[in-house]
Amino acid sequence: MSRNYVQLRQFLEQNFPELEGNIHGSNYPPPEFAVYLSQLIGILQIFAMAAVFMGDAIWQFVPFMNGQPPGWWPQVKENPMLVVCTLFMGNSIANSMTTTGAFEVLLDGVVVFSKLETGRMPSGPEILQVFKGAGL
Repeated sequence: MSRNYVQLRQFLEQNFPELEGNIHGSNYPPPEFAVYLSQLIGILQIFAMAAVFMGDAIWQFVPFMNGQPPGWWPQVKENPMLVVCTLFMGNSIANSMTTTGAFEVLLDGVVVFSKLETGRMPSGPEILQVFKGAGL
């Protein structure tokens, strides 16, 4: 769980002891296409790492290549630094695609605060006002 969730849970449990043990958090799901694209980037990274270690021999294990490297392979071998930088950038892109930055507070299944809508985290007084207004 994120640090923000832990801080909010502790804040609520201090101000509303009756909520202790009844506050739950979960990760907001990223868009489905982002998950698939992130997985594809991960597979490409694994293949690229295998290619770095195995060199030309890797093409013997790719069924549809018949042991022959593709036309772009010599350029990859000539620019190893570019390949390494691309691998690192691919990892960053994959991570950023699956991070939503979402933070929502629900009370009895109703959203009482959404970072997605406001673009900011809730303040303590805001949360207290909402929960006290709900009768806690």
